[in-house]
Amino acid sequence: MTIATLFGCAKQAPPEIDFNRIEQALASARLISPPPPQSEAEQAAITRFISFYADYTADTIQSEVEELYETDAFFADPYHLVEGIDEIKTYFIAMAEPALSCHFEVGDVQRAGDDYYCRWTMHLISRAAPNKTIRAQGLTHMRINEAGKIIFHQDYWDTSALLDRLPVVGFWTRLVKQRILGGLTHE
Repeated sequence: MTIATLFGCAKQAPPEIDFNRIEQALASARLISPPPPQSEAEQAAITRFISFYADYTADTIQSEVEELYETDAFFADPYHLVEGIDEIKTYFIAMAEPALSCHFEVGDVQRAGDDYYCRWTMHLISRAAPNKTIRAQGLTHMRINEAGKIIFHQDYWDTSALLDRLPVVGFWTRLVKQRILGGLTHE
């Protein structure tokens, strides 16, 4: 659920994603027990998650992120990897600030063993393209501790949904996709 880098707010190129660190964070999260299935703690955590992303603003992040994520939580998406509540808060605020409007429609949250998965659709209106609503679909994989706080969160999504709509960058991403597809059409 990344936006800041795409709209010129980053001061430097994002670091390369360290896949080994993601695997380590997931392995560490596996050592922590989740809430019991269908418990109050589980239901409250899912409700907080859906509510938090339904109004993705700097104000919401500032006031609610610490209720949703554990102090030493881990977050990764296609652009960044951050650890700890302070880094997560800083990163989320940096993502939200360039948006005129941003919210996520979270689909059903499913539990598989100790892991939680949900599909979501982001609806974004950016300052860079204020007359266009950009939609992107993604999937979140997360682990929640017994207290109902997220300890591991990784997002998977097609970042070209955003890049395609940006001036200049969009031309190049669409060109690359056209060349890869070699004239195939989607029907």
